[in-house]
Amino acid sequence: MSAPTDAFIDNFVGGAQRTQEAVTSAVNDAVRTWTDTLTGIAGGHPTLPDTQVFVDRWFDVAQTVLDTQKAFAKSVVGAGTQAAEVVTEQATKAAETVRSQTETVVGQATKAADAVGEQAASTARAARNATAKKS
Repeated sequence: MSAPTDAFIDNFVGGAQRTQEAVTSAVNDAVRTWTDTLTGIAGGHPTLPDTQVFVDRWFDVAQTVLDTQKAFAKSVVGAGTQAAEVVTEQATKAAETVRSQTETVVGQATKAADAVGEQAASTARAARNATAKKS
């Protein structure tokens, strides 16, 4: 595989792993919060979960997941952009090589045509001179 393809795959796998780690961490934190809240029964007095903390925690989880997905999306787009730049650069180099080779072939063909033309002119002059001497 080419280096841009390898970089794209590495970025993709890395982003997927970071997303999975963030989601796992966020869910673990949420479960811990719920567990701590619900196990707050001390001396037979149940504690009610603080709804504000609960709402804040869920939005923190959502924000963590979105931030990770945003970073992942940026890395995928960055890899795509890098791959496009490499392809463009390679196409430009190929076009330059073809142009250079075409110029070389045209130059060689022009020289060969000039040489053939000179040879034909020389032969024509020799034939004309030979005809003129016979007359």
